[in-house]
Parts: sequence; structure tokens; C-alpha cells
Amino acid sequence: MKTLGEFYREMVLTQQNLEERELPNKAENIKIKPDLYRWKLYYSPTKFLVCRSEAEARFIKVYLEAGLTEIMVPEDDAYLESILPELERLKKRMDEIIDHWIDGILDRSARQQIRHMVYAEITK
Repeated sequence: MKTLGEFYREMVLTQQNLEERELPNKAENIKIKPDLYRWKLYYSPTKFLVCRSEAEARFIKVYLEAGLTEIMVPEDDAYLESILPELERLKKRMDEIIDHWIDGILDRSARQQIRHMVYAEITK
């Protein structure tokens, strides 16, 4: 199974037209909402990133949840749409595996720290 880092190197960094996006250090309750002409990716109740499409917002959401602070995003929305199912499937599977192994840890901050460390390793 690919890691998020391998997926990113193989499927994103090989593309021609990439846009660099800065991501916040801390995100909680991430939600994607449509706006009049764009999409907004809320990473706190009042703070958000403006995205050109739902596909871009979903792509950024995966890596924001994994703890990255900057990312290159393909500018081709059709390409983003084509790779999103695999990316979201990988992220879901990673979450399931991590949750299985940290389920017995009662301290919430310890669980978050371990989750962050694991994501830091698999996004390299």
C-alpha cells in the first residue's frame, strides 16, 4: 500500500502546472462549504482557505488533516478529480490503521501526538 508521501511524489509532483499553497499549522473540525464563486475550506469556526473548486478543497483537506503546512496543488481540476478517489481511499485506510493501533491509549493528547508523528513519517 502506498503512503500519502509516495502518492504525492508520484501523482502530484510529476505534474506540470502546480500551485504552492500554505496551510495553517493547526486545524480543527475541517469543513468544505461552497461560496458564491469559490469553495471555502474552514479549518476553524471563523478561518478558512479559499479554493477554486471542490476538488481542490478536498485535495487540500487530506493533506491538512495529515499535518502538512505547505503543499503543491495541480491546477488542472479534471486531473484532481481523477486522483481524488485513490487519495481519499489511502487517507481513510491510513486513519483506520492508526486508529486501530492507538485505540487503547486513553490520553487524548498522547493519541494526537502519536497520530501526528505517524502522519509526519508517512508523508515524507
